[in-house]
Amino acid sequence: MTIRWITPLLGTAPALSVNKEADLTIIDVRDLVDKAGNRPDSVLNKINEGCESLRAGNKTVVCCDYGISRSNAIAVGILATYETIPFEKAVRLVLEATGEKEIKIEPLQAVRRALGEDKKNTYHDKPHVLVTGATGFLGKAISSKLVEEFDVFTPGRTELDLLQGSTQLDLLVSENEIDCIVHLANPRVYTSNIALGDTLTMLRNVMDVCVAHDIRLIYISSWEVYSGYCALHLKADEALPLFPKGPLAETKYLCELLIEHSRRTQGLRCAMLRSCPVYGIGSDKPKFIYNFIDKINRSQHIVTHQYNNGLPSLDLLYIDDLVTAVHKVLASAFTGNLNIGTGVTTKSKKIAEILREMLGGQNDIDSTLIDSDTACIAMNSGKAQKIFDWQATIGIEEGLRLILSNLPN
Repeated sequence: MTIRWITPLLGTAPALSVNKEADLTIIDVRDLVDKAGNRPDSVLNKINEGCESLRAGNKTVVCCDYGISRSNAIAVGILATYETIPFEKAVRLVLEATGEKEIKIEPLQAVRRALGEDKKNTYHDKPHVLVTGATGFLGKAISSKLVEEFDVFTPGRTELDLLQGSTQLDLLVSENEIDCIVHLANPRVYTSNIALGDTLTMLRNVMDVCVAHDIRLIYISSWEVYSGYCALHLKADEALPLFPKGPLAETKYLCELLIEHSRRTQGLRCAMLRSCPVYGIGSDKPKFIYNFIDKINRSQHIVTHQYNNGLPSLDLLYIDDLVTAVHKVLASAFTGNLNIGTGVTTKSKKIAEILREMLGGQNDIDSTLIDSDTACIAMNSGKAQKIFDWQATIGIEEGLRLILSNLPN
């Protein structure tokens, strides 16, 4: 790799690839670590060394093993100090010049601390909340509620791509002095094995930024972490051991493990809400509801499923109730886990019957046998009710009426 010049006099490169030419000043940062632990005074010495070289008019190259993380982080500090520009602007200039998507957050945060850029100085009348995945069903509903009491930042995918690393989020958090992140972003297709890795990558990048800035994370998990239990009418509280089944369930399970590990080892402050399936205006899920509506309107035969252990039955939560739960948690200092749901399951066949009656249909409703077992999990929200006086207020019939009232004629 050749030297990547950020300015005509400042560049970065791998140490072993740089010729020790007389007209180059080498700032060797290999004695720093490519993770957390660099002392501010050690970092500041490297920055000052680079600034002195630039003031002398020397071509200055910052070098580490690969010329990517430590060298680019120190180059940010040198550029911000020497040209007296904002730290975030220096980060963007280094990324643009080097073609990198990110600078590892630990070395970058060490530079930020060394320059005193890690201290918040602005008083907020309203807490600043950043919502990832704000253009999705949950994101739109939650963001529109939060703006009543919070300053809400909703970066789009072009502004924040969490698969490209943590730097974009780190800059947004720093520039907007974010106090809390509500993490809702997921891969567009979220039930595949590929999505498992992408989901963990996105969450890890969010967690790294939360830990670096000591801000709270609110994460929406899922009832699916209990989906391996196939006993009918199981009511899950927070003490029930996790038992996932299937790619989505295992993805959420691994996300929860990652969060719990960071809580223990890094002091991550996280409020995690395990929600049952959410439905409502603005979503096309669960799909079977809309399939039933379509078949009723077309006077077609409706077929539901029957598993080896009985008819499938779901605890369905209307979006407004989830939004209220998130709002209550965000308005508090709560950290920990909460199970969120109505506590009542409804068979899919019963939902078909309710919709048929509401739409005045005459459809036959039958079941087809599925050679497998199904989980029928209701979420016990007793902890949420005790702490926040929260409980679901919209039953399944009212929720279905709301959906029907919003459908085009």
